[in-house]
Amino acid sequence: MPANNFSLRPCTPADIPTLAALNLTSFNGPRNKVMYANVSPSDKLTLFEAKARHILNHPKNDSHQSIYYICIVDTSTNSIISHAVWNWLPNGYTPSHDPDTQHDWLPPGTNESLVRDFDRGTHALRTGHPGRKEAHWLLSLLATHPQHQGRGAAGMLIEWGTERADGMGVRCFVEASVAGLPLYRKKGFEVEVGVQELDLGEYEGGEGYGVQRWVGLMREMKMVGEM
Repeated sequence: MPANNFSLRPCTPADIPTLAALNLTSFNGPRNKVMYANVSPSDKLTLFEAKARHILNHPKNDSHQSIYYICIVDTSTNSIISHAVWNWLPNGYTPSHDPDTQHDWLPPGTNESLVRDFDRGTHALRTGHPGRKEAHWLLSLLATHPQHQGRGAAGMLIEWGTERADGMGVRCFVEASVAGLPLYRKKGFEVEVGVQELDLGEYEGGEGYGVQRWVGLMREMKMVGEM
């Protein structure tokens, strides 16, 4: 249910600059710091705009997956404070149709070896459980502006997908950072299905960051009457 003057709606092309700026602010952890250490802020913003545009331009008649780009608006300020991408995969996960690992353009200075290794790990997480071969929902992106974390926006976006999964009787999957684990587990992602680890110290500019970890989580299928 709406809370804190929040409204959930689909993202639109007009939102692209705001979504890109939100990503620039939200995705500022060690991996992105190393991956884009030598990339100018303007080029990073251009990259995030291109990624948002790519998602919004995804063909509506794609039989492999449907992509839902949604956001939370704080109606008291009419500003987007959180956004998410849910993927409905009726035939299971297919690496060749994964928009997260298809890069039309990478800005100059990007640590491309880190991009390749992270993409390889993402593919491994998304293919490593038998349930990934069946119809399921995948939460592939979730970000909340740091000033608005803890207000329930991310939870609303997660529940948007889990409610649909429960109505269909299918599983949900997500790859979580260590920081995101408590929230996802609270929302029912209780089964660990894989781990990706990268030692950022092995990449240029990554000295001192050490090993970073992402955990593949599954939310078991639940029929509406079971909740």
